[in-house]
Amino acid sequence: MGCVEHIKFSKSMLNCSVGVELRNLQPLGYQASLESLLAIAADETQTVVLAIAGYSYKDMLMSWVCRLRSLRITNFIICALDQETYEFSVLQGLPVFHDLSAPSNISFNDCHFGTNCFQKVTKVKSRIVMKILKMGYNVLLGDVDVYWFENPVQYVRSFGPTTLAQSDEYNQTGPINLPRRLNSGFSFARSNAPTIAAIEKVVNHASTSTLSEQPIFYDVLCGEGGLNRISDDRCLEPVTNVTVHFLDRNLFPNGAYLDLWEKPNVREACMNKSCFVLHNNWINGRLKKLERQVLSGLWEYDSSKRMHLSCITPNSSTS
Repeated sequence: MGCVEHIKFSKSMLNCSVGVELRNLQPLGYQASLESLLAIAADETQTVVLAIAGYSYKDMLMSWVCRLRSLRITNFIICALDQETYEFSVLQGLPVFHDLSAPSNISFNDCHFGTNCFQKVTKVKSRIVMKILKMGYNVLLGDVDVYWFENPVQYVRSFGPTTLAQSDEYNQTGPINLPRRLNSGFSFARSNAPTIAAIEKVVNHASTSTLSEQPIFYDVLCGEGGLNRISDDRCLEPVTNVTVHFLDRNLFPNGAYLDLWEKPNVREACMNKSCFVLHNNWINGRLKKLERQVLSGLWEYDSSKRMHLSCITPNSSTS
């Protein structure tokens, strides 16, 4: 799919190639370890933004990276699910490590919600988050199909030791933490003993379950059927005493809430609601997801030129 085939590009590259633009960090070396990446990338609060991606989502990964760079966010690292993504990211100068224990048979076009591939890949998230937490770093996990309008780090940190997650509730009223409405694709966890213990419970449960990570995450922390709900937006895991706070759906909307992706001007609709992010979920299939994001205007990367789209003047013909 030619994701940006309808956009006209300037012949002037303005020296904004992603390959140049994203080399602000120290040289990482071809075999950078997770430890070395964390030491370089973490901000002054020991917080990192984590993305996890396979090769079929490399363009979406780059659009996500370009957007974070536009917001002057530099404390991110990338977990590559395969060797191809790792090598691609290294060539782009990205802070990346390769998770060697990730599933080896990740489908290129058939790894969306509901597939066996999706179930396997989602379980990587909580395991990597737990590993980073144990190393002393707070983690804001953001799927690459989450578009960022503003930097949410300061906001999510304001909740104190609470673990945060996006809600997948699409109704405009009522509780946002109903059974299995937790979306782990945008979540924040602090490096402390109770949170690590809670995430470890999720990881251990996932290792023996045939479900994907999201229902497991909810069932473990909020209880099956919502047994551990203590309000319309919070749960309390009784063993670890960890509170899980579901983020305001107006500030952190999912892909079905208010039909925001169907608005004539998605960016304007979200900015009018003061959204921090918008999740490109509730849609099945890699190509449909890409098409929706590109056509909405929430796309930051020209894969043919490997450039940030904001570096391209939109009034000249494609070369």
